[in-house]
Amino acid sequence: MIKKKNNTYHLIKKNIAKLAIIQQATEFSPQRLITIFLKNIPTDDLLLQKKTKDGYWDWKLANNTAYKYFKKELSTYLKKNLEDASFRTMKEQFKINYLTKDYFGENYASLADNYFTQEQILKNFVREAFISVYPITPEMTPTEVAVRNQRLGKISVQHWIGDITNYNYFNDAPGFMMKNVQQTLQYIDLYILNILNEKQLDHELMKLSTNQRLETRLAPKHTPKTKIQKI
Repeated sequence: MIKKKNNTYHLIKKNIAKLAIIQQATEFSPQRLITIFLKNIPTDDLLLQKKTKDGYWDWKLANNTAYKYFKKELSTYLKKNLEDASFRTMKEQFKINYLTKDYFGENYASLADNYFTQEQILKNFVREAFISVYPITPEMTPTEVAVRNQRLGKISVQHWIGDITNYNYFNDAPGFMMKNVQQTLQYIDLYILNILNEKQLDHELMKLSTNQRLETRLAPKHTPKTKIQKI
């Protein structure tokens, strides 16, 4: 398992508040986010050093396994904190303080708009091509129509930013359309990387964690029963 071979699982748990805030506020692909996060960590900090008589073992990182751990931790964290007042406040402050930065000339909203424009162009082309190649014909059974419409529906579904590249229909588009989507994603990847390296964000998240722990400790254990006054 990955947690026995390297520090990936530990690092995900340790940074889950930061990763959750970034993912929820940016609507960025969880799979791309965890890949960027792990690639940004020095190898010496990521890999566990286990020595044998032949030297140190060279543990390799499995991205898919890391994504599964992150998906699980993210789900657990959001279930606990999504409606938490401190988390919501932190999320809004994050949008104001970090998504408005111009790391290289554009803020996050501008980069996201560029991406959505190219994504929609690609989706429209693939959708129209699919309808042309697979029209509904009179001889088709209800089951065949349902299967056809289900495949068509997958093209129209909304994804996290960047997840479109994981779907088979992405490769059905012309090469220049795929390239345009990938280019817009490169800028977003770089923007996310800059956010991950913001030291002030780490400090703010530490305060959030402290506030949440205090709220938990100070919360009343039970509601006292109201004493009924007899007349």
